[in-house]
Formats: sequence, structure tokens, C-alpha cells
Amino acid sequence: MVIDGAASSNVKIDSEKVLTFPLGIPGFEKYTTYLVYHKEENDLSAYWMESTEQPEVTFTIVDPGQYGLSYDLELTDEERDLLQAEGAEELGVFMILSKKEGGEVPSPMLNANISGPVIINPRTRLGLQKVILRARVSTTIVEKG
Repeated sequence: MVIDGAASSNVKIDSEKVLTFPLGIPGFEKYTTYLVYHKEENDLSAYWMESTEQPEVTFTIVDPGQYGLSYDLELTDEERDLLQAEGAEELGVFMILSKKEGGEVPSPMLNANISGPVIINPRTRLGLQKVILRARVSTTIVEKG
């Protein structure tokens, strides 16, 4: 199954719903369920995922299309089955954002994990993080105005 990331930018996640990551998120495998919150500000939309098992574990995910990025991903049969996906069009592709902590000078910059997109099926509320070695990401210029 091939996912066109540009087409997936129309997929929305219902706020305050629980998402399940059956395999967890790499590095956080023991936390598999997350409550989702949605926020829109300054023409940008973001989701916060808060672990139901450990509320201190949170992730911010965004639609890569908001930043002019589009993925072309191929899912294995196992990944498609895990997400219970009937078709690629029902899946959403998101990036995890992180803030660089530590260092001598605090950084207000956010980093996007482009090599580990999160794929979510809003219908089944199942997700996975796909770690890819060679990201096939295309970019477009986005004008804000």
C-alpha cells in the first residue's frame, strides 16, 4: 500500500479521542495509548498526544503539508494490517516535533522528525511510527500571508 502524503493532509483526528499504537512509539514502546488534543493557532494546526499510562509522556504531531512537505510512503502488509486500513486514502501522515533541550544557549527552534513519520487511521484510531532510512519527501514553497 502506497500513501501519498499530500492527499493525507485532508485527514483529521478527532480531539480528545484515544489513539492506540499497538507497537508503541520507538523508544516509548511500553506506552501504547494516547489521548489526543487539537490546537489551531496562527494558521497552523497541531495535535498533542498524551500517554494515558504516563501523562508526562507527550508528543506534538503536525501535518507535514503545513510546512510544504509531502511523503511518498510504502506500507508493508503487516503495517497495513496493524492499522486495519482499507485504503491508503483513509490514513494520515504526521511528523513529530521536538524542542532541542540543553546546551549553553536555549533554542526556541522546533525540530521535525522527517525520518520517523507517524501514520494514523482515524477510523480505527490506530497508529504507528514508521522509521524510514531514506525519506522520500518532496517540498513545495508555502506562502503565508
